[in-house]
Amino acid sequence: MTNIQQPAQELSQQDDQKMYVECIRKQLEEIDLLSSIYCAAGELNIIDAGVISDFNDYLTKPTAQSAQSALRAHLEYTITLSVAHGKSKDKIEVRIELPLLYPLLEKAIITVISALLGKAKESYLRREIEKYIDTMDCSECYVFQVVSWLQDELNALIERNETELDKEREKDQESALECERLWIYSHHIKSKKKRQEIQREARNLYLTGFSRPGKPGVICVEGLRENTQEFWRIIKAMRWQHITICKSELWQGKLQSRRRFDGFKEQLFCDDLDADDDDDTAVGGEGVMNMRLFIKYLEAHKSGYMKKELFGLD
Repeated sequence: MTNIQQPAQELSQQDDQKMYVECIRKQLEEIDLLSSIYCAAGELNIIDAGVISDFNDYLTKPTAQSAQSALRAHLEYTITLSVAHGKSKDKIEVRIELPLLYPLLEKAIITVISALLGKAKESYLRREIEKYIDTMDCSECYVFQVVSWLQDELNALIERNETELDKEREKDQESALECERLWIYSHHIKSKKKRQEIQREARNLYLTGFSRPGKPGVICVEGLRENTQEFWRIIKAMRWQHITICKSELWQGKLQSRRRFDGFKEQLFCDDLDADDDDDTAVGGEGVMNMRLFIKYLEAHKSGYMKKELFGLD
């Protein structure tokens, strides 16, 4: 379930006091519950006990002064857990920070502090805590559920290999990548300056694909979507008789394995040039595009379906 985030100052004048009262009441009830569970010496430590007094004053005597004190504060505390490590038991500190509108509109901030956790494990645990909190019912407080879940997870996490966690992180990052293949159609691409700019921008943005200068002009670029869109923004700004995106193909993750082209190259697909003819002669219109060669090239790069998208050919 996704928590709805909304700054306190954006709440309507009519509803804000009721919302503050409800959130503060829930937080106080939760800290009472936690105090009864983690009651051994040193298990639960409230960073600023005065916040509890300010909150209680606001609920029992809602004056302007009590409101000013309470609405400037936030509840922060630590819970110390014992975890098995080898043949011994070690202490791990869980730090909890509660925004004023927790749990209804803001999420609890829960971090784990321990010398037993290296950088990779800390990073992994932070992501896992955030994912777990996202599953919580935001109509009720959930710190106890998260801490109980942590108690179960920490023993296994401490024993895990950091290299393994690094690989998992890289895999998660890769799967989150937003990728795109853009097929761009132009009335023609003849200017040497444009041709050079197309190749330079594609390579600068780590895009693979090809450009076919001449008439018509065809460009295909593939890579991270932020880069393909930046390429389109730059190319589109040039002066064209006509240029448009013919097709956009989006996918999530696995960028390298789903690339169809090796690097970015200019392709002419002309077979009627004499030995003395150069690329500029072909682009100038004397070298006619050989559709058979072009379609063969598309099919060799798993893109045969584009003959219909680009030219209406079955």
